[in-house]
Amino acid sequence: MSTIATPRLIQPCYAAQNTATYSAPMRWSLLMTALIVGLVFFVAGHDFFTSRAVAYTQSAEEMQAAALGGNLVRRIAFFMLAGWGLILLAVGKRQLKIDWPLAGSLLAVAGLATASVLWSEEPAMCIRRLLVLLCCGIAAAGAARAFSLREIAWLVVIVVGSLAAIGVLTEVMLGTFRPWASDYRFAGTVHPNTQGPALAALCLGAFSLVNDSGRFRPLLWSIFSAGMLLLVLTKSRTAAAALLASLAAVQVMKLPLRTHVSGGVATAWIAAAGLCSLWICGFDPATDFRELFLLGRSDESESLSGRTLIWPEVIHYARERFWLGYGYEGFWTPARIEDISDELGWGLREAHNGYLEMWLWLGAIGVVVSLLTAIAALAASVRGFRETGDRSYSLPLGLIVFGLFNSCLESGFVVISLVPFLLGCCLMRLALFRDQATFLAETKRGPGAPRVDASFTVPGSRFAPG
Repeated sequence: MSTIATPRLIQPCYAAQNTATYSAPMRWSLLMTALIVGLVFFVAGHDFFTSRAVAYTQSAEEMQAAALGGNLVRRIAFFMLAGWGLILLAVGKRQLKIDWPLAGSLLAVAGLATASVLWSEEPAMCIRRLLVLLCCGIAAAGAARAFSLREIAWLVVIVVGSLAAIGVLTEVMLGTFRPWASDYRFAGTVHPNTQGPALAALCLGAFSLVNDSGRFRPLLWSIFSAGMLLLVLTKSRTAAAALLASLAAVQVMKLPLRTHVSGGVATAWIAAAGLCSLWICGFDPATDFRELFLLGRSDESESLSGRTLIWPEVIHYARERFWLGYGYEGFWTPARIEDISDELGWGLREAHNGYLEMWLWLGAIGVVVSLLTAIAALAASVRGFRETGDRSYSLPLGLIVFGLFNSCLESGFVVISLVPFLLGCCLMRLALFRDQATFLAETKRGPGAPRVDASFTVPGSRFAPG
């Protein structure tokens, strides 16, 4: 007779494994990883004076200079990140367990990006970007072998939370923290549209940890609430909407299929009834709530903050190299930045659409392979949760759903930055590594036995002994 019938019944066993495998050295390695990751990405893309910059961004001349390859400190930082990743790979104890659809699709994206040097107009720039990608890939693989998904969620909370706190303190010191002003957008040390996804990742990380964190639960709820508040203050509409979609997807993952269907029907009926009631009471949802939904930026909504002017311009270039693109991060050369910026009348070095950005880099083939990777990662996340009951699987699922929505109006999820790196850690974990406890359990019980996941459990968990 089987004693484990559902993921819910697996959780106590999984939590007990967590408690048994947690140790102080692992805590220190996690904190050291957080310090290195935060430092590297702060050096790579943060600026203390962003909140004072015009439109929170660089001028066209500064963008052209950045396109030439950045600076020496930035390169050293990424090599340091790769070195720490090699250390984590060496000390990590997890056995290989390859998810072939996800690992194969990740390898296909990396292979296509590497091969794009052959047809890039700027092979030197493409190679530099690929070296940075390689450094991030090594570091993500190291984190995936050394840490469980739960520990990676803590990594997200520690790193992103610290950078957000630094951003708030920076604005306070500069006198630019004015949430009461109608034109205020929280930037901190990056553009508000970059800060938005980071804060969304913070919320998703805290949300994935909160249920099984014992005495840390009030702290995590506070972090989640602060992240939501700061996200609203960025007035990044795309990030806010994508986060709501991600949280909904996480909740759906936890429910059985029949609940999905009945819940969807009930939600649609309640929403329709609510809108009808508002209309009867004299409210017009299309106009009365427009300012609320657009976070106070309705004056820019018709042109999607200029995106309807950007997209036709860059689509013209994408069609010229439809299938294979211009090479990995090889489109935005100084010459093209100058030409497109002059045509539009403002500085521009991104397409403000992740799918269009990937089309410019790796062509239509790259877009298709990237979407297949997202589908494989979603399947691996749902499967991992169904097998183990581990709620930390909601982190990669939430980040993927967020990226799919956010990429409709932003390019941040396809460029090398903090949040895509943290997602990469999750994807490497799903694609390549199993926990030691899972390996031992399957060895003793046989391949048909239910799996458990030896993940990180903080002291004070309700499943901790005593």
